[in-house]
Amino acid sequence: MSDILKIYTAEQLYKMFRDKILYDNVGITDFNTGSKVRSLIESNSDIISAISMDFKEAIYNAIPIALYQGFGFAKKTAVKATGYLRPYRTPAMIINYTGAGSNAKITIDSTSIVAACTGAPGDAFDYDFTTYPTISALAAQIESLTNWTCTAIKTGNSDELFQQADTEVINSLNYLYADGLDIMLQTDIEVSIPIGFSVTLNQQQIITTAAATLLAGTAWILIAAQNQTSGILANIPIAAIDTVNGKGYINSYVTGVEYVKNDVAFSGGSEAETDDARRIRFANTINALNAGTTSGLQAAILAINTVKSVGIIGSLPSIGMVTVIVDDGSGAVSPTLEAEVLKVIEGDPSDLINYPGKGTAGIGYVIIAPTIYDVDVDITVYVLSSVIVDYTVLETAIQSSIEQYVNTLVLGAGVLLSEITRVSKNTSSSVYDVVISTPATNITIDSTEMARTGAGTTGVVTVTVLPQLSI
Repeated sequence: MSDILKIYTAEQLYKMFRDKILYDNVGITDFNTGSKVRSLIESNSDIISAISMDFKEAIYNAIPIALYQGFGFAKKTAVKATGYLRPYRTPAMIINYTGAGSNAKITIDSTSIVAACTGAPGDAFDYDFTTYPTISALAAQIESLTNWTCTAIKTGNSDELFQQADTEVINSLNYLYADGLDIMLQTDIEVSIPIGFSVTLNQQQIITTAAATLLAGTAWILIAAQNQTSGILANIPIAAIDTVNGKGYINSYVTGVEYVKNDVAFSGGSEAETDDARRIRFANTINALNAGTTSGLQAAILAINTVKSVGIIGSLPSIGMVTVIVDDGSGAVSPTLEAEVLKVIEGDPSDLINYPGKGTAGIGYVIIAPTIYDVDVDITVYVLSSVIVDYTVLETAIQSSIEQYVNTLVLGAGVLLSEITRVSKNTSSSVYDVVISTPATNITIDSTEMARTGAGTTGVVTVTVLPQLSI
């Protein structure tokens, strides 16, 4: 590249000043080191050289900026992470059977609570709510029985209790899970959780992006959410939010919601686009300027700030139609994003400068989300026997790393065993070896699909940590 601005070093400038003075024959001849004349010329040469270099660097930096701005090619900003929050409510009472029966099941209706015990009929009970009209009274009566324990958590009328008929309670001590509930919930509260319900974790605010209803008699519900902090720091590992144990706190007061947790990693957060990444995207866009072509459409849609990848399928769902698969990392296409993509394709008559239209006249376009390819991962991780490590903590950390790897793959990107191994080993220096049971081979993903795992999918990441095998 030819020089836009000729730059001279301080030494070259000094020689130019000195030679000019000698040529003019003005009587100044002492240019020895330390002389006043030489010091004066050198100081000016140093300053002019530094200013020239700064000016040249500014020009070279301004040229691509001006080029990008002339084309409306703004740098893509940082992206927020997405995941799921699980709001809970505490039960009216917790009850458990400790006798010799092979199982114990409870049935509750509007008038009574009945317990049946297989193999121990003497442990059964049948109490009506007329005799025990309050939760406290009912809990005290059950607690007084020889082979039952019961703790009242809330107060209220006994006939407000609800639980699935014939729910097994033996050896089911955790009310947070759907199977084997050992709680009685009050039915008088059906909780509506709005969009924007939020929790705060380490000064990061996480808000729900969908509304949900916590039905009467249910303990929890899973809701899609987004971290309002952008960048990689917004990627939250599994169980980082656990408000009942001091990990974050609830901002939005909703009657009936008392506890929030995340049992899937928040992922997809990325930093703002770098200069190099924008340069490459700009070059790709210039090479695909022809509107109506597959590459032209992909480049134009990919320029939308939240879009990570794009797929184009012609003659679908019928001749004369084109299906556009848009991936913004969430697995869904919001109405706002769909409208933006259509503006890019079809143009906006009120803003033709920014939305001239990239589609072909006479062609219809359908905007859809990727098909989610649910990924199961089952690995065994061996740790160095010389290192003391909490296996449960390490299992959760590796699970988070694998989920974040899979859940940040773009449209059509396959799942690689080598990457699963790499992210697992990078989680902790104590990891000695990784053996992957599932998948058996690399997973090839179709161009219309997006690999995902964890909450919101049927994919499950299972990590087992064991001590190093003897060699």
